[in-house]
Amino acid sequence: MLENEQVKPSLTPDAAARSQFVATALLAIATATFAACLVSETRWPWLAPVRACAEAALIGGVADWFAVTALFRRPFGLPIPHTAVIPRNHDRIAAAIGRFVADDLLASGPLEQRLAGLEIGGRMGEWLSRPEKRAMLAARVAGSLPPLIHTVGEERWQKAMSGGLRKAVDTAITAPRMAELLSYMVGRGYHHAILDYLVGEARAFVRQNRTFIRRKVAQECPEWLPLWVEGQIAQGVANGLDASLGELAAAEHPWRLKFETFVTDTIDGMSTLPAFAQRVEELKARIFDDPAVDTYLHQLGSGAYSHLVGRTETVEALVAGWLADLSQRLAEDEAMRHTLNRWVRDFILVMLMPRRAVIGELVTDLIRRWRTDHLVEKLEAHVGKDLQYIRINGTVVGALLGGAIWAVSTLSRG
Repeated sequence: MLENEQVKPSLTPDAAARSQFVATALLAIATATFAACLVSETRWPWLAPVRACAEAALIGGVADWFAVTALFRRPFGLPIPHTAVIPRNHDRIAAAIGRFVADDLLASGPLEQRLAGLEIGGRMGEWLSRPEKRAMLAARVAGSLPPLIHTVGEERWQKAMSGGLRKAVDTAITAPRMAELLSYMVGRGYHHAILDYLVGEARAFVRQNRTFIRRKVAQECPEWLPLWVEGQIAQGVANGLDASLGELAAAEHPWRLKFETFVTDTIDGMSTLPAFAQRVEELKARIFDDPAVDTYLHQLGSGAYSHLVGRTETVEALVAGWLADLSQRLAEDEAMRHTLNRWVRDFILVMLMPRRAVIGELVTDLIRRWRTDHLVEKLEAHVGKDLQYIRINGTVVGALLGGAIWAVSTLSRG
């Protein structure tokens, strides 16, 4: 729902009337001119070229009127062969359009090209950037939720929400998925960033807690040891810890390499070891069986039900805020727009491609069910203006050719 736009026919009723009036008026002028010249040419011989132009214009105009009319109906209602082309071929036209939709319009290559050029993410972000659009959408969402959720009922809503959250956690948190997440993070070097962050925090702790380190060193040293010696030892321990942690920044440091090996082995174990997968499932089972978790999910569902049913203004404000945030992110985050475009493209392809033949049959059946006069009206609405211009062009071009032929024949006679 980016815009409430409808495909408009190329010819409005007023435009159709104007085009038809111009074409008919030109034909009438040609007819009247030809008749006048035919009567008056013996008296005024100079009307000969005018008569030739009018005669050819009349022939061209009538011929093109017949051709255009024969597409949609029988001229003057006469059963002339090969007229009323569209009404007689109603079924063939329906089948051809259905085949075009299935075989060409929804073909994988052209469809992907069309979807790639839509830029759904950018258009959605632009649409949501308008405050009035966000307010309208938020009001509709907030207005439709209360009656829908009230129909479900509070008890069923709580059970559905609790069950949905449990299923989502159970599906998302598995040993293979955790291995995939860690593999994704390792593949992009996030584990080194995490290690660097932890090392930095450790160095900051050492530097900020030298007094604590000295106190701990003093507790472990003999009582007879001089205080200045304890201070030197504590300072050496702190400096040594800080220097050792600083050395971890080197890419080839042995501890960093051991950390890399540990992470890789952990991912392999999560992916292949049944014992690890069993421990994950046991941990989820203990969490789900905890009465406190069940109580929390029940309270969460009850609170959500109360807010959605009784506080429409709150829901509307939340939805409006979420839409504003989404609009800003779509405007600023090119990667997000690209991801949204890919999701929409993949969803449409998955939904449409396997059903191309069915969609084509539906289009064919729909057009076959139209009344013939309705089909004619639809086609005339979309191409009628161009067809009327064919009549106009036929009359004008006929007049020009008539004048040219008269001039050539006159000059050839000397």
